[in-house]
Amino acid sequence: MIEAYCDGACRVSNPGITSCAWVVYEGEREVKHQAYFLGPELHTNNYAEFQGLIKLLEHLHSAHIKDVVIYCDSALVVNTVNGIWTPNKPDISKMCAYATGLMTVGYHRLIHIKGHDGIAGNEEADRLCNEELDRQEENATKT
Repeated sequence: MIEAYCDGACRVSNPGITSCAWVVYEGEREVKHQAYFLGPELHTNNYAEFQGLIKLLEHLHSAHIKDVVIYCDSALVVNTVNGIWTPNKPDISKMCAYATGLMTVGYHRLIHIKGHDGIAGNEEADRLCNEELDRQEENATKT
């Protein structure tokens, strides 16, 4: 069984500098992960959370991986993509529509989990987000 976790992070303020990440597991074994810096422009935390899911779904689609259980700690992302909530902003609506399409063609399932609750995959995705932001802040202070 393949499972995945996605996350997004925002620093300084909201909107602020953002990153996102995802981690894919096959059973207990981590098989792939990726983190992204979403700047230099400022974005909201919601944007970062959606980008974490979208970038994961794009990876799964390009790798022809289907039927993945995806866990996300953003209630907004999970509930809008699953059709429980209606997106109330144009940018959220666009990201939601794109993610929903990728979810549908991949036969994936999206489940909400509580963040910062000791769930290993979620903690790893969060760590990767923060590591990417740390790297960007370090690079900014060198220039």
